Amino acid sequence: MKPIIVDRLMETLRSRANRTVVALLVAAALVAGGAMTLLAQSQNDVVALVNGEPITRDELYQEMVRYVGAQVLDELILVKLVRQAAAERGVEVGEDEIAAELATVEADVGGPEQLAFVLQMYNMTLEDLKQQISLNLLLRALVGPEVEVAEDEIRSYFDENRERLGQPEQVRARHILVETEEQAQELKQRLAAGENFAALAQEHSIDRGSAARGGDLGWFGRGVMVAPFEEAAFSLQPGEISDVVKTNFGYHLILVEERQEAREAVLDDETRTAIENRLREEKLSQRIPEWLNELRSTADVEILLGR
Repeated sequence: MKPIIVDRLMETLRSRANRTVVALLVAAALVAGGAMTLLAQSQNDVVALVNGEPITRDELYQEMVRYVGAQVLDELILVKLVRQAAAERGVEVGEDEIAAELATVEADVGGPEQLAFVLQMYNMTLEDLKQQISLNLLLRALVGPEVEVAEDEIRSYFDENRERLGQPEQVRARHILVETEEQAQELKQRLAAGENFAALAQEHSIDRGSAARGGDLGWFGRGVMVAPFEEAAFSLQPGEISDVVKTNFGYHLILVEERQEAREAVLDDETRTAIENRLREEKLSQRIPEWLNELRSTADVEILLGR
């Protein structure tokens, strides 16, 4: 199963992955801070020796500026403009809001360990992510009031997506997978005698991914599992255990724990709210780049880099 990565985090990560990350971060620090003065004072500082031949700090800086300086500077200008606009309008983002959004991101990627792994993979720190979240929340607060979703848009979306919005038939099941029919029949007898399905799955199932969870496969609908497995699973009622089921993977015993019957979509309050939120997010994603371009075009920005 591939890791679930939340879109807004991956946008940040992909943007960093498409650039020379170390050079970008250093260049950003140089452009944003007081490093120009430091460089002026120590242009001949040696940062590396190549067979005795020096590379100076000034050479390093000039190369970074040449490759990523303009892009980094443009990003910094936009960040500054956003924060200025927020200050002018009295828009603030509290630590509790950042913490709540961070918790959502953490849950979406699979927990704190998975988040730490992903951040490390893209050479980001947790503080980098918090800064991105803070900026994102500011943008949403600034641009959000401009976005409206009309009733006819909600109804149109519902009509166009009625089938997808409905509840398909699903089951939540566990399974035990073994190599031989004889072993499956033996385990079936032990289950009939009262032994615990999850415990036997952990001990005997060769599907080690689900075995660690007591054979739990979670919820799934039709068209996900191979045909013999699906047919058996959807023929069971909650609490029932299948006969031995043969597939290309081996021999299965299946326990269905819950069922959800198919349900036609209804435009109730819950569905209406979900559609409105989705449409609002789509409009925000379209409006924010336009808003940033408008903000940049009306700002008084003087570029001094390279002079």
